[in-house]
Amino acid sequence: MSRDIVWITLESVRQDHTSLGGYHRDTTPFLRSLADRGDGAAFTNCFSHDIWTRASSASILTGLSSSAHRTWSQEARLSGDVPTVPEALRRAGYRTVCVSPNPQLSEATGLARGFDRFQYLGKSTLLEEAGVPTVLRYLTKLNSHSAGYTTDTAKHSIGYLSDAIARRRIREAARDDEDLFLYVHLGDSHHPYYPPKPYQDLYADGFEMSVEEALAFAMEMSDDLHGYIARGAPFAEDEWDALYAMYDASIRYVDEILGRIVECASEELDDPIVVVTSDHGELFGEKGMLAHMVVADDAVSHVPLVVAGVDGLAGTRDELVQHADAMKTVLAEAGVDADVPAGIDLREEEREFAVTQRGGRRHAHKMDIIGERDASFDPSRYHAGDLTSLRTDDYRYQRGDDGEELFALPDEVIDVAAERPDARAELAEKYEAWMNAYGLPRSEREERAEFDESMASHLEDLGYL
Repeated sequence: MSRDIVWITLESVRQDHTSLGGYHRDTTPFLRSLADRGDGAAFTNCFSHDIWTRASSASILTGLSSSAHRTWSQEARLSGDVPTVPEALRRAGYRTVCVSPNPQLSEATGLARGFDRFQYLGKSTLLEEAGVPTVLRYLTKLNSHSAGYTTDTAKHSIGYLSDAIARRRIREAARDDEDLFLYVHLGDSHHPYYPPKPYQDLYADGFEMSVEEALAFAMEMSDDLHGYIARGAPFAEDEWDALYAMYDASIRYVDEILGRIVECASEELDDPIVVVTSDHGELFGEKGMLAHMVVADDAVSHVPLVVAGVDGLAGTRDELVQHADAMKTVLAEAGVDADVPAGIDLREEEREFAVTQRGGRRHAHKMDIIGERDASFDPSRYHAGDLTSLRTDDYRYQRGDDGEELFALPDEVIDVAAERPDARAELAEKYEAWMNAYGLPRSEREERAEFDESMASHLEDLGYL
């Protein structure tokens, strides 16, 4: 029996800042309620395949590791001869729809392939994609769903529009009695951490500066992201507290939008499968980094995952999982024949380790940008080239072009490879086996992403350029 599938990816949400991660703030009450459903499962140890949106989304939509699909550099576009999950779903008779506000997940990066309808919400496409009535309603709600009447587009949230479009597509599929695969990327938790007005003072008791000062500081951090990294992210305690509070408030807003979409799907569709996760986490000074770049530590790779509606999956589960596992399991439950090479069926198997990667070309690009901001910045503390990180329950083993490291978790600073040679050797062997089985390129072709002026401007706002 076929099943409707609604997959919602939250932007830049780390597991330990959610209501499922033992956090002191209830940032994701709806996500928690979804996990608490009788058919809901919360996976507390999910790790992303990569550390930024383009590469992580490509892994979700192909079932491949980053080094296999190769969509992991600033200029990379998914090769046309790499099969995608939406293509398989379309062959199986599904109506496939994607809603994305991020150029990293768009036609420009090759990730629209297989979707019958791909709706990219950019500065120049909002009116066309959302429609005049929806945009007019959004404009009347700028004080409740965005930053109010400001012309600074970087401050605005567009979750209201993503929600409206997603619910419209759900109702259309229900009306037409077609199986639906809906993939929604909710982007309002990305820096600059500028939540809509009603959320801006939600956690104001957590910092001493004014809310206005906190918002201004979050914008300043985002505007000079690479400069602050170059200078060692020298924030005072209250500045960190303000960033955390604004980040958490942004997550809380995204959770509200998530709830509206899932509730609509539950009302309109017949027992849909629902998946909620994040593309990657977020760095707040870990190893001197901000946002999501360079390192593959838990802060940027440990993400929430809730799956609801799959027979045999329920409760809180602490085994290691990855996005490809969720995709493989969901497709099997829906009776869809699709290749998900890097995934396992979570009802039948458990994995020994999770693998998170980071492409060397993007890393070099980031090192150049950061170094230009401050000549004293030392890039040698970070692995050069491609980075592959194996994460078990006890260790993180990672290898770059310039060597390897072993960390005894939860510590990710002190290299214990020399002290624990047996563990190092065992994980080095597993690395080689995994790389040969799942890490080799699936295509010899290289395609280049080309962004129009509007997309490039949006990417600059997001700190990618």
